[in-house]
This record gives sequence, C-alpha cells and structure tokens, in this order.
Amino acid sequence: MSEAISQPLRIVLVADADQSLSDAQAQLIQRLNDDPAIELSSRLTGERKKGGRVLPLVLRGVLACERRLMRGRVQSYDTSAAREILAQLPEGDGQGSAIVCDLAIALGARRLADNELGLLRYGEWALSFAGSDDPRWIGAAPEVRAKPRIELEILGRNATNPDPAVIRSTSYNPKPGAVLTGAFVAEKSVLFMHRALRDLVTERDVPLEETSPVVWPRLPGTLETVSYARSFLKTASHKLAEQVRTRRNRMRQYWRVSEGVGSVLDFEPRNARDLPVQAHVMADPFLFRSGENTWLFYEAMHAGGGKGWIEVAGLKDDGVEPSAVALKRPYHLSYPFVFSVGADIFMIPETQESRRLEVWRATAFPLEWELHATAFEGQLLAETSLYQDENGQWWLLTNISDHYAFQDHSSELYLFAVDGPDLKSITPHPRNPVVFGADRARNGGAIIRYQDRVFRPAQNNSYGVYGYGLNLMEILRLDATGYEERLVREFTPNDKPGSIAMHHLSVAGDRYVLDWCGE
Repeated sequence: MSEAISQPLRIVLVADADQSLSDAQAQLIQRLNDDPAIELSSRLTGERKKGGRVLPLVLRGVLACERRLMRGRVQSYDTSAAREILAQLPEGDGQGSAIVCDLAIALGARRLADNELGLLRYGEWALSFAGSDDPRWIGAAPEVRAKPRIELEILGRNATNPDPAVIRSTSYNPKPGAVLTGAFVAEKSVLFMHRALRDLVTERDVPLEETSPVVWPRLPGTLETVSYARSFLKTASHKLAEQVRTRRNRMRQYWRVSEGVGSVLDFEPRNARDLPVQAHVMADPFLFRSGENTWLFYEAMHAGGGKGWIEVAGLKDDGVEPSAVALKRPYHLSYPFVFSVGADIFMIPETQESRRLEVWRATAFPLEWELHATAFEGQLLAETSLYQDENGQWWLLTNISDHYAFQDHSSELYLFAVDGPDLKSITPHPRNPVVFGADRARNGGAIIRYQDRVFRPAQNNSYGVYGYGLNLMEILRLDATGYEERLVREFTPNDKPGSIAMHHLSVAGDRYVLDWCGE
C-alpha cells in the first residue's frame, strides 16, 4: 500500500445548485463534508447525459401504487443540510476553475462535458445501479429481477478514456419489490462510494478495468409491468400470511441442525445427519470441545417468533443429549460464538437488540455465565467472532449496520484489532469495511484453521432470501494494513435436499455442524 498523502482529496460535485436531492445523495454529501480526508471544493453543472429515458406511464402508475403500500417502511431523511452544503459550494465555469480539484462525482443524470474531464486529475466517477443512474425502478426491470443480486458499480472516466469503465463493483440482496429495492441499494451506495474515495485518499491511484459499453436495463413493457405487479402482490400476500401464522404460533419456516464427519475441504452437506428437533428454530450452531466432551450451542426460538435464546447440548458419537438453556436475556440472542482463553471459556452471542456487543464468561460451564465485557455501545452488530493469528494478535470480525433507513448486516464485513475478550483496546482496520457484497460479507461461523490455511464461513444472501447459501472463504492476508480472501467452496440448497437455505458452519476437529432452513 502506498503511503498516505496528507492533503485531502479535493472533489467537485456535478449537479445543479438548486436540484432536488435524493435521500442517498444527501447522505453522501454530508458524509464527504464531515470527512477530514475529503474536501468538497466546488460544483459544476455539467450537461444532461445523452440517452436518458422516461418511464412508461403504466410502470410509473404501478410504482406509485407500490410506494403507497410501502409508505412508512422507509424512514425519510432530512436533506436540507446537504442542500445547503451544495448551494454554498463555489460554481466553476468549466474553463479552468475546476483545476484545483482531483475528482468529480456526478450526482444524478448530469455528467461533465468532455472538455471538462481534463481539468481533474482522476476524472469523473458516477454510480451505476444495475446499469442505470436511477435506482428507483431497477427492481421492476425483467433482466434485473432474474438475477440473484442487484449489481452496484462505480464507473469512472477521464480525458484519456472518456467512455465509462468499471472502477469497482459489488452486489446486494434485493428487497421485495422495486420501491424497497431501489431505496435499499441507493442507501448502500453511500458507504460503498465513501469507502472507494477513502481508498483513493490513500492509494492516489485509479485502476480502470477494460472499458466496455454500459448496458442499460430494459424498461419493462406493459405486459411485463403487469407481470411484475402480480409477482409483487403475490410476494406481499405471502409475507403477510406468514406474519399471521407466526402470531398464531404456527410459523411455517424452521431451522434445523445437521452434523457429520469430514474435513472443511471435503465434507458434503447432503451426507450430514439431521439432529433431533429440540426447538422450532435451531440455528447458528457452534461446536466447542472441553476435555473429552463436545458441546453444541445454538440459537433457539418458538414457532411464534419472539426473542431467541441460547441452548446447549452434549454431542455424542451416536446422537445428541437433551438440550438445556445456556443463556437467556430480555432481548434477542443468537450466534453463540464460544471460545476459550487459557482456563476461561467465553461466549459472544449476537445481542444487537441491546445495541452493544457483550462478552460472557462461564462461571459453571456450560449453563452458568456472567457478563465479562461490553463494547460498541449504541451500535448494531451481528455475527461477531474473535480470532487470534499466529503472531498472537487478536482480531474481531463483525457485521455492522451503518445506515439510516435500513438495518442490514449482510453486505459489509468490519475488522478490528483488539486485545482479546476484555475488549479494552479496539482499533478499526484502516480498510473498513474490508469486504463488500451480500454473497460473502456476513459471517457464517467462526474462523476455521485447517492445516496451514485459514478459512471464514460466510453467508450467501441472494435471490431475496436471507441465508440462501454458504460460502467458504480462504483468508489470504490479514494484517494491520490489508485484508484479502478468496472463495474456495460454495453451497446452496441443492447441496442439502429438502432445504431452501443454509447459512452457518462450525468445525471441531473432523466433526462439523451446519444449519438449514425448510418449510
């Protein structure tokens, strides 16, 4: 990594001074304005991008009805502060006044004229939502709906390469319907763009991928719009019916735990044996060995939903012992990551409902625990694990929801250097979030050491399904300045007949457990 440059990254915004701002655009402006490593220097009006399209009347009508149905599902953002920031920026004339800036960021449909690109060191960046600069309708596009995830790209161009090229890309699990999907992906783009700019502050380099024409999503015709509307209503009705069933203590979907024998590189979920049902929901299983015993910890829930708790059972060669409650709190618990340091045994359950991270220490293992440490007060964390590397350094890997309107933990992985389970010293990794993407960011179990390799189980959240699949990522680099991993194995419901999702793996020696969802 290049040495960081002390001067801030100077940015010109491409926008009208009085243009209306979307919630996501306003959030991005305020994030950049508050970042000391970035300076909003000026504004250029630019020109309206060629090829802009008007949505068909039928599609506009369907989306208007959908917005009414979804009213209240998306919390509105106050854009007034961002509008004031934009209005106060000095306006360039496109003839040289922008030369003091490093990069232009296009807000909305306007772009710099070709003669203006040469005034900026790194050219112009713009967001592309599945090929469109407007995310509000992409979830209704036929080819976008057919994909497992919604693509988000940052497109860059400069005087040498005036045609847009992909700088970086990621993808997100779609929400039900175009309205929620568009608002969700738009808000996600704020963090994605901010992280890319932070990397530019450090690297001062913009590697452009091979230029290729941007493929716009096809606007749906009348029949396709009607088909989309029917699909949306069917999905909404199904979710409403499931909510009614849950209130009646008849939740249809359930999670189960299966166990088997095999190494992390050759086990097959279809060969795993289903463990006896001990709760309607048995999810997030963790194995822990203590002496001669192997213990199974998991999240338990009733068929009526409500708050989960942690159960534990002894795992034997020929089955599992009856379970008992290990930890129960007034708030929801899940993901019981259990580990030891010397003679002490700790648990870090997911406690996001309490808006903090909690570390529990066993006083009489496995049924009695006391609160040992807390951290990240006021934040929403999910799927947290600790890992000690070969140099003795402790790392905390977690999924944080850093958003305004949506609470989402499935698309970014955060990394922190810590002092161990006491959590008295917590240092954010400079590349946070170190992983983007709904198909691999969320933890799906504790770090696994196998031979001389290190693996991270990761959820694959695709097709609008939470926990659709499970990926095994090999960690190639983890240190104070970098993080790299690669996909080595991936599992989908096809690998576990009878399942519709699977999202968690735990390994102890040659034994493993995983969870899967059925209905």
